[in-house]
Amino acid sequence: MSSRHKGGWKIIGALVGLLAMALSSSSLSAAMVPSANAEGVRRNTMQPFTRGDVFVAATVMNDPKDDHAGVGRILQYDADLNFKGELWLEGTTHKVGGLTFDTDGTLWAMAQLTPAIVQVSPDGKQRPYRTWSERKLSSVTFAPDGTLLLGEHMVGKLTGHPAITTRFKLLSGRDVIGDGHVFRYSRDGRLLREYATASHGGMFGFLGVTSTVLADAGRRLIYVSETGNVIKQYDLAADRQLPDLALFDKNPAMPQVIVMNRAANGDLLVSNAKGFARIDPISGQLKRLYPLNGIGWAAINGSVDDRYAYVGNFWTGELVKVDLADGQVVASTNVGQKESLSGIAQYPGR
Repeated sequence: MSSRHKGGWKIIGALVGLLAMALSSSSLSAAMVPSANAEGVRRNTMQPFTRGDVFVAATVMNDPKDDHAGVGRILQYDADLNFKGELWLEGTTHKVGGLTFDTDGTLWAMAQLTPAIVQVSPDGKQRPYRTWSERKLSSVTFAPDGTLLLGEHMVGKLTGHPAITTRFKLLSGRDVIGDGHVFRYSRDGRLLREYATASHGGMFGFLGVTSTVLADAGRRLIYVSETGNVIKQYDLAADRQLPDLALFDKNPAMPQVIVMNRAANGDLLVSNAKGFARIDPISGQLKRLYPLNGIGWAAINGSVDDRYAYVGNFWTGELVKVDLADGQVVASTNVGQKESLSGIAQYPGR
């Protein structure tokens, strides 16, 4: 998200909690991942990255007073979802997600409510985390000119909701939690430009730019607001909002837009709670739907060979590998945490 399904998902969970409980007994095979070893010690076992490794953000939620707070953790699997190791993150206080790989093989992870950005080098070691801004940034894309485009996760004035215990901080000297804008940064953390992207807000109005994809050689940004019903786009070169790329108004095939990432061939992979869709990045045409069992499918990313999609279920912790040719689930596991799985990325190699 992305990728990118935190505040809105927690609220939806409160509204459909009974259904979420039913889903937890899914028939998919699962290899549960423990949150610590038998002695209760958290050990970093992440291995040096190998092409095809799949990385998953699975924060351990352990704060009864804040339902978005927990110990940051990234799990490592091989391409067929066999567990390889885990990395316990330093410096984060809340859910981690939005996993993506930089051009040099560095894994980026976003902890927007901390707020902080985590980087993990290809040797499996965490670099010192950085606070780029007090803004709640939850997505990053890498522009062709070497700059970074960071999406602001939150928008508006709501600092909370009756269904959650988390409280969102206001920006300094202002009465908003965010503007839902996109910010261009240099690699050394200098703010270069702010783009006034229009946000949908999601189901409850406070979700801004939660997933981003660059198109047209970096001139156009495609983005969504998690739990909304629209895919938006912005002309970065001309600094102007473009007409919506796709609107799913009362479309039962696309009840929501949750997380969006780019397939290897350029198509958009967009989760919709019931599964995911493949969408043309130029026309916005819905090319194919991939239904999955139950609801709660959120985190998504394509495989480096464009043959598969990796999709995570926020409610149950299920992680599946789906063949894009026939829609069949060819591998599955479980991250061992409910309401936690918030980002997936496959290592492309260097």
